[in-house]
Amino acid sequence: MNDNKSTAFQQQYGPWALVAGGAQGIGEAYTRYLAARGLNVIVLDISAQALADISGQVSSEFGVECLAVEVDLSSHTMLETIAAAVGDREVGLMIYNAGLADVGPFYKQDTGLDFELKKIAINVTGPLQLTYHFGKGMLARQRGGILLMSSGAGLQGSPYYAHYSATKAYDIALAEALWGEFAPYNVDVLAVAAGMTLSTAAEGFEHIKDRSQFQTTTELVDEAMAALGQGKPTLIAGKNHRANAEQMLQIPKEELIRYMADHAINNFLGGTIPRQNID
Repeated sequence: MNDNKSTAFQQQYGPWALVAGGAQGIGEAYTRYLAARGLNVIVLDISAQALADISGQVSSEFGVECLAVEVDLSSHTMLETIAAAVGDREVGLMIYNAGLADVGPFYKQDTGLDFELKKIAINVTGPLQLTYHFGKGMLARQRGGILLMSSGAGLQGSPYYAHYSATKAYDIALAEALWGEFAPYNVDVLAVAAGMTLSTAAEGFEHIKDRSQFQTTTELVDEAMAALGQGKPTLIAGKNHRANAEQMLQIPKEELIRYMADHAINNFLGGTIPRQNID
């Protein structure tokens, strides 16, 4: 990034950026991207070790400040913890990357309703609270940005990702609406529907032979940040993912839902329809 672009980026989104789920996988790639462009970074994560690693690396490699905040984003006190740690630092960019995901039947053998409620806390309540808290300052300053990470599963109901897809649909709808509301205040908002990504969330899926459908975390982040503030409320990330999404829009909804079911079964569930645990 040349000096003029770097200065404009810092003026719009600085001096501090906050990345929820920012110490691992896609979040780490966001943290590094922002630090490389001169923003100080507040990194939220549940892993103390990952936070220690990324905070030291970012400060030494890029010469910016990095505030590491260990927090469980499903906790009902998470906003108080974050607000106290951030203090009066001016957050010009908020990226909500954290997410709780799984694949399987709606009624699972090893988890129950508490796990699904935790999914709401992290995937729905979390982005709502942080957007509500940090968005006010951005609107008052008339500059800033908010990026909510979603998923291709959130573009429609997705069997075997059922509740996850519902939470990710929320993130898309919220970002798209605020894109319209916040534009007059010069605050950029973007929803990013990620496709298959080679991140920590993809571990355990080594059996998938065709890796051409995957993006690296760096590719995803570069594409998302290039799209922020460019006039569109939603990015379907990845060339292959976009092409598939465009094709799916042309088919009837019932066929699309069956396609998503087959995708989950064939890629993540060993080719077998999972049994609903209703005993």
